Amino acid sequence: MPFPIGTLVDLYDFGFKQWRGEYTVMKITESGLYKIKNTKTNSQQFVKEKALRMGRLAPFRIESLYEAL
Repeated sequence: MPFPIGTLVDLYDFGFKQWRGEYTVMKITESGLYKIKNTKTNSQQFVKEKALRMGRLAPFRIESLYEAL
């Protein structure tokens, strides 16, 4: 399932075995790699399609950490 340019996606971190971040698809190369950009830090990287999914999880926070402030 290809992701069009401009699509918000989540990135799978194979090291930690979890989904993380919110990225925007910037470019699709001829070799099939996706250039993505982090929406918060503006960092960019190239990844394979299997490491992406549609950005469907809303940002969250742990309320108990904010109650103490």
